[in-house]
Amino acid sequence: MYYPKQIPYVLDQAFRSYIDYEEFRYQELEDYCLCIWTMRSKHILDKTIYNYILPDACIDLIIDFSRKAIYFSGYSKETIPFALDQSIDYMGVRLKPGAFHAVFGIDADKVMDHAIVLSSTESIYDILKTDQLCKRLDFFKDYLYDKVRDRPHRQWIDIVERLYQDPREQNVQIMAHRLGYDQRQLYRVFKKHYGISPKVLLNTLRLHLCLTLMLEQHLDFSEIAYQCGFYDQAHFIKEIKRYTGFSPLKLLEYR
Repeated sequence: MYYPKQIPYVLDQAFRSYIDYEEFRYQELEDYCLCIWTMRSKHILDKTIYNYILPDACIDLIIDFSRKAIYFSGYSKETIPFALDQSIDYMGVRLKPGAFHAVFGIDADKVMDHAIVLSSTESIYDILKTDQLCKRLDFFKDYLYDKVRDRPHRQWIDIVERLYQDPREQNVQIMAHRLGYDQRQLYRVFKKHYGISPKVLLNTLRLHLCLTLMLEQHLDFSEIAYQCGFYDQAHFIKEIKRYTGFSPLKLLEYR
């Protein structure tokens, strides 16, 4: 299953010194949601800390308890330094690629790289009155379950799962043919469902497959490059360093 690796918070000593980050997975939400996550400062920050967010084709619904705000956000191509200061108290859900449009009915390209405030009429705003983590989790889980339980369409979520399993022979032309679109039509439907182009989605899936193979299966670099569809090992190493800021050898130290 596609489960993107948001590894910077693991590797950044300053982040871990100041911030507690946790992920919670629920079976009843797994068709549409990767996890509910929490991020809280251990104390009021006396300096700015950065959370470097890797592009993962996901759109998150984020609750900022400190600022009493709820909004959608996603990042398309580049690793983004997200500044954290003062008191940090966030909770969010990481929606699977394709799930945002299926669940909320909004074109994904309206949110990707553009934070959009959730309508104040949504019942989730009552969560801002709650301080206890367990109650917040239960409230958020129930809200999300009400959103996803009657959604019959998983086509665009399932497409991502299939692409992730074997990206070696995938390219835009092949995808368009298999899905019954010309390349221009494919671009439009990908922007609607994922907020990114077909090429960007493939590159993103390759990145996170590389990280999974490297950190969990302990494959050597040449095998990873082959399985992920890179031209050669040098190209694989260059892409990992561009996105994460670390060489693959450095990442292996944290396995």
